[in-house]
Amino acid sequence: MLKKLCSALLLAGVMIVGAAAAGSVFPAYRTDIDGVTRAGYLDEEGQTVLPYAYAQAGEFAACGMAAVENDRWETAVIDRTGKLVIPYTAAPVSVDFSDTMIAYRYADHSVYYTLDGKQVGSYAGAVGFFENDLLLCRSAASNRCFYVHPNGERAFPGEFADAGVFSGGRALVRSTDGAYLAIDAQGNTLYTLESSITPSYMTIFGEDTIVLSNGTNQALYSLSRSEYLTDFLYHTISEFEDGVAMVRQVNRWGLMDTTGRLLTEPTYYYLSYMGEGLYAARSEDGSAAAVDANGNIAYRTPSYVGGFNELRYGLSWHGMEDGTLVFFRKNGGYFASLKQAENPTLLSENVVRVTQDGTIKYINLSTGHTLSAQPTTFDLGEGLSAHTVHYEKFMGYQADGTEHGWNVDFPEIRGLPDESVQKSINQAIRAFFLEGPSVSAEYEALEGGYGAAVEGSVLVVWANCISGKGEGASVWNNCLAFDLRTGTPYQTADLFTGDYMDTIKALLPSEHPIYLYSFPRMSETGVTWYYNEYESSVRRAYTESYLLSFEQLDAVLDRTGACWQALHTPYTPAVNTVAGFRDVKTSHWAAEYIQTVADRSLMHGANGLFRPDDAITTAEVCATVARSRKLSIPETLMPGLDHTQWYAGEVSAVYAAGLLEGLTENFRPDAVMTRADAMQLFANLLTAQGAALPDTAAAEPLLAPFSDAGQIPGPRRAAAALCIQKGLISGLSDSTLQPQGSFTRAAFAKLLTMI
Repeated sequence: MLKKLCSALLLAGVMIVGAAAAGSVFPAYRTDIDGVTRAGYLDEEGQTVLPYAYAQAGEFAACGMAAVENDRWETAVIDRTGKLVIPYTAAPVSVDFSDTMIAYRYADHSVYYTLDGKQVGSYAGAVGFFENDLLLCRSAASNRCFYVHPNGERAFPGEFADAGVFSGGRALVRSTDGAYLAIDAQGNTLYTLESSITPSYMTIFGEDTIVLSNGTNQALYSLSRSEYLTDFLYHTISEFEDGVAMVRQVNRWGLMDTTGRLLTEPTYYYLSYMGEGLYAARSEDGSAAAVDANGNIAYRTPSYVGGFNELRYGLSWHGMEDGTLVFFRKNGGYFASLKQAENPTLLSENVVRVTQDGTIKYINLSTGHTLSAQPTTFDLGEGLSAHTVHYEKFMGYQADGTEHGWNVDFPEIRGLPDESVQKSINQAIRAFFLEGPSVSAEYEALEGGYGAAVEGSVLVVWANCISGKGEGASVWNNCLAFDLRTGTPYQTADLFTGDYMDTIKALLPSEHPIYLYSFPRMSETGVTWYYNEYESSVRRAYTESYLLSFEQLDAVLDRTGACWQALHTPYTPAVNTVAGFRDVKTSHWAAEYIQTVADRSLMHGANGLFRPDDAITTAEVCATVARSRKLSIPETLMPGLDHTQWYAGEVSAVYAAGLLEGLTENFRPDAVMTRADAMQLFANLLTAQGAALPDTAAAEPLLAPFSDAGQIPGPRRAAAALCIQKGLISGLSDSTLQPQGSFTRAAFAKLLTMI
């Protein structure tokens, strides 16, 4: 029996850890064509430090430990070398870290360990960590609070209606008769609050300060002096972080210390704590800033879209209206920016995980290099590939402010010789994923990806998603199967004769009713059934898989049927291809151009594939230019370029030849090159050959016929006009230039033959 997590949950980073420490090692996820997401650890150079061997991996905490899960629904704690500090055991709801301890949190109890993996004990209803050798616990039966020592014994007699954790040898409690008390570590009463005083939080801040409420407003109170430090002037006083609290008067926010002294007058329209002593502040003019407790501005922007949520590793971020993410330092202002990126998660002082160009990427902000990226195309063999298509459907916001909707990847199959068969298969796959698991699930969140495999001459595609969020969420791993030669869809029932369910029922474990086994998936070796468990308050949604081999199913197999025959006939496509590229047929519209650039060694493929429909990247464009102009590799490579990349020499040759004029700002060789940038590069080539850029008077009439010519940036307009003048660019069928669009590799092959 195999229990495994779905990729949707893994990518969401469900593993909960304590405060993360600055470091150069961070978790990264990769989903393979089998549909399974695995986690490993990378360093800031993109090198694999710990292999992709975990079902889930958390960030390393300040104590140097991280929580990981395997695919058997077990959790372990590792150190930075990958050594198991706590062996795999039943998965908790979360794992928390302090500077001295590790806590496995289960629904009704917590198990505590030392940092060297020794178990301290198991405590029902435990809250937080040991302070002053005392741990706060709450009884599930009575809802009463008490304190225990590490050996599990009660620290002192008595229970409380409510209580806070110890800090500095004291804790705030409420007795069973309703009185609020401050006690010491022996349970002795230090202070008794007046009956009219109601604490807002069961916490003592600073030396002896508590926050009180009169039902409408809040004030600070000193326990030792038995007097108010402030009047009830504030509608809100937050909990203190590092001795500072946010306070609100009417609709303005400020900052206060534990003595009641205002550090910053209530002047901000909005204030929230980001961490590390920094606050997100919004002013009357609509600007946003990161400020310290004294109101000193660390960073400010007049315009932003989201962000300013959290400070991690000394960094935070905000978005801009053009889709750019701007990253700034706790001390020092602007740090870096990424264009057309979203969903950032800071993983170290330099590394961020984002979604860019529809792909999850891990990017070093200091160098701009992509350290790792989720593959978007998978080789299925025999010239077939699965290209990932991303689909999103926004359905609103949840109560916690997070977006609610669909975030799904599904495959588009490429390389089939019969285009009509390929089209029908892809239409069925698209409909399958866009319809979702059920009519009712259409209104629930859906997140995840897919898996695909070629079994004989049968293509099997399956979902690997989570439908819904929180309790009641379920795994969706239904599948499709198609004959690659004819496009015929197959069902598992097509493999069997007559009434086969009695045989299946006898073979599957009886621990679950037969109707709960679902989504059977065929392969060359047998059929796998799945038992999918819903998410509950104590576990996430998961799957148990059961493979029944064809030997076990022999008595009910239809070995003469088309499905069986296809499943056991190797797929061998017969197709005439161009230049040895399995994915370029002689009937392809660009076959002539691809043959030409291949013969001239200007464009190369990989693994027998040319990828004609993929958008061409800046690095690929530069490489073809270097080859076509026979440019020599310079001794000094282009500044800021990753010299270990395959394209380093050829890109540097183009740079040294002056052909990247106007293109070096925010230069990203791994990114798709826009049509506007490509036209600039072509213009650089033409001017290097003696052509002259048209002036404004000559350029504008050349651009006028195109309805989107106004979208061409000013510095690019003369270049675009020159390309049109020379016949390199003629626009698209809808009379547009689409300057922010891209060229496919096939379209670029045609352009290369023209210049």
